[in-house]
Amino acid sequence: EGLGLPSGVTIQTGVTGNEVWPVSINDCEMEEVGETAELTDQTLKFDNISPAVKRVGMTANVSNTAIDNAAFDLLAFVQQKITLAQRKYLAEKIYSHAAFTGVKGPFSGAKVAGTITIDKTAYATILKAVAAFADNGYDMSQIDIIIDATTEAELKALPKPDGQGGLVIQHGKLAGYNYRASDVIAPTPDSQTDPEKPRLKLDTDRYMGIGIFNYLAVQQHGEVRLTIDPISKAAKNVTAVTINTSWSVTDLSVKTTTNG
Repeated sequence: EGLGLPSGVTIQTGVTGNEVWPVSINDCEMEEVGETAELTDQTLKFDNISPAVKRVGMTANVSNTAIDNAAFDLLAFVQQKITLAQRKYLAEKIYSHAAFTGVKGPFSGAKVAGTITIDKTAYATILKAVAAFADNGYDMSQIDIIIDATTEAELKALPKPDGQGGLVIQHGKLAGYNYRASDVIAPTPDSQTDPEKPRLKLDTDRYMGIGIFNYLAVQQHGEVRLTIDPISKAAKNVTAVTINTSWSVTDLSVKTTTNG
């Protein structure tokens, strides 16, 4: 639960090499001049963004005795666990604002921009927070709001104020926008340094993330190599199941406006 990705995210697989995105970082303006006056030279400035690719993988050891005695396909079950681990990895990278040291999602290390109180002011405050993106000139077609399940429950029961009718979340929309409920939005410790530390309790730390996720490029690079190895650890009567690949998460919005 809570591992689905935002509607605007498109995952590219099998990317070869490091893709480079050319970005126009300024615009031109029309001028009014006299019939024979010379127009002012304007220069379009370009930059580029490239992904930071990191190797990602895991390995699991499975007892051969367990494989022989299991009443189901144990290796297939382990492969399902690996698939789940990959979904969890992507969700945490995209949603969490833990200060990751490797692949970073859009909220990683982000500072809290403000406070939304779950009361009659919530609806207007959420709309204003989303409108702040439009004021910066972004394409607003793929806004997604990320909340935890507890906040979702409260907003489903919270009426809009001033006789507007309806609830803040209704008909599958949050204030009219797409949303995802995922407890991963709570800040998590960097899984690379402290994988066993639990997430912060949602009753004391709850967050709402707002993003335009068509600006987020999620890419799997090269091959996904799944290896089932019954040989190298045969002395321990163990079969090793290993996956190796590379991933990148790239924020394409960082250079598309000049006002941060």
